[in-house]
Amino acid sequence: MSKLKVTTISDPDNDNTAISVDSSGNLTVPQNLTVSGTLSGDGSNLTGISGGKVLQVVNDTEGTLVTQTSTSTWTDAGLSASITPSSTSSKILVMFSVYTRIYTYNTNGENEYGLRIKRGGTVIHETDVNGLRFVPGSIGSGYTMNATIDSMVYLDSPSTTSATAYTIEGIMNTGAVFNLNSGGAPSQLTLMEIGA
Repeated sequence: MSKLKVTTISDPDNDNTAISVDSSGNLTVPQNLTVSGTLSGDGSNLTGISGGKVLQVVNDTEGTLVTQTSTSTWTDAGLSASITPSSTSSKILVMFSVYTRIYTYNTNGENEYGLRIKRGGTVIHETDVNGLRFVPGSIGSGYTMNATIDSMVYLDSPSTTSATAYTIEGIMNTGAVFNLNSGGAPSQLTLMEIGA
């Protein structure tokens, strides 16, 4: 068996280093790298290679009913997921869908509610309290009800390689009872790390 041992490979014209190998066997390509085949592995150690890679996906599903009876108070929907970015330049694509239901009594016209995304204790994206509206339908005895599946997508730049938690909250401005994860349809939160 033949073995070639080198520490540096240079270009033939200007003697610029094209490839170097250290004593641990780590390979460094200081200039552009063209790959005609497929790069194997999870991509987490491919620093300096661009292409908008999806590096990891985290998902949470929540079917436990959350009930809010006071207006103008943000309520945790029970959806929570944590992701650890592999680079500070990575972006996190946050996507969620929440089954919401609002019961009101003797209410005519539109009602309002809102949803928002939090990273840790910081609100990063939200509709305001009056951001989502519906016209309730009668369910008898003076009560009205609206049920819908709401979704939101937001591209976040956390600029960290530490574990980062995202949660979803909801709020109602009018109505009697505000339900999240209602109607037997589980809510979902998905996080995707997008490489630079």
